[in-house]
Amino acid sequence: MKQLLNDLRLRFEQLSARERRLVVVAGSAVLLFILFITVLSFANSANGYRRRTQDKLAKLQEVQQLAASYAQATAARNAVEQQLTSSDVRLLTYISDKASAAGLDAPNMTPKGEVGIGDGNILESSIELTFTDVDLRKLTDFLRTVEGGPGIIKVKYLRLEPRPATDTLTAWATVATYRLKQGTQPSTPQ
Repeated sequence: MKQLLNDLRLRFEQLSARERRLVVVAGSAVLLFILFITVLSFANSANGYRRRTQDKLAKLQEVQQLAASYAQATAARNAVEQQLTSSDVRLLTYISDKASAAGLDAPNMTPKGEVGIGDGNILESSIELTFTDVDLRKLTDFLRTVEGGPGIIKVKYLRLEPRPATDTLTAWATVATYRLKQGTQPSTPQ
């Protein structure tokens, strides 16, 4: 290596002043070009790393959002399943008690049998009610307290027929309660 450097130095010294300047300028240009290519490749590499890092951060944020929404959905499902497992409402007695508390005469009630809904693991028990000459305010109070009861109780159907002569109405309603079928376990997240 020393021999090669010495040979180059000797040849450089043999050149004229003008040739030396040209060699120095050409060498500087080559060195600057190599330096430019090196810096450019490092910059491109750094930009690639930044872009991949930002992509991974965006994917991580998306995963976190999905995990949060999954946790919320799981909590909501568990709450509903808890209500379904703890729901053991005797609908006929419950409706009679709530009607008496609202100041309504016990309505005509027609119980319907239990029906499996969805995949058959949830049982729906319903009662059809008929109120005649009832005050609207008493009816709405009654329906609000019925739906606010234990477990899951919903007014599935409501039909109103006004009686303008007496400022009352006739109402037909279907109230249903839901529970899990015996022997059915609440689902657990995978």
